[in-house]
Amino acid sequence: MLSAQQKYGHIDSQDILHAMPEYKMMLASLQRKQTQQENNIKAMYADFQKRQQELNELAIGMMEAVREEKMRELDSLQRAISTYQEGLDEDMQRLQGKLLKPLNDKYLKIVNAVAKENGYTYIFDVATGNLAYYPETTGDITPLVKQKMGIN
Repeated sequence: MLSAQQKYGHIDSQDILHAMPEYKMMLASLQRKQTQQENNIKAMYADFQKRQQELNELAIGMMEAVREEKMRELDSLQRAISTYQEGLDEDMQRLQGKLLKPLNDKYLKIVNAVAKENGYTYIFDVATGNLAYYPETTGDITPLVKQKMGIN
């Protein structure tokens, strides 16, 4: 049984993304957001250090209850800073994913069009190891494998 000639191709999605003007704009936006967050952390640390220094300088003349309250405030502030810092990386990754999705969708739409126009059966992405394009209606042997395995 002869099968139709299949045509394979590949792309480098990283090269495509890095060449897109929208990608450069996204990186600049992420950098601005990261700088803003770093400035927030610096301000929080500066406030913490200022309060700690004030406590150290005035602790001797303070009543025990006042000093303990100030120490609890410092502990609370330190926990808030740590919590804020821990969430920053997660927030940045979520934002990057949100901003990257339309760029990925845009180039994949073009990849699909180019693949169809030029008769490619499969397009592999060498940057990710994934398939960037495959025909949705041909070449799927999933039903045959399931049948052979006796499953539905």
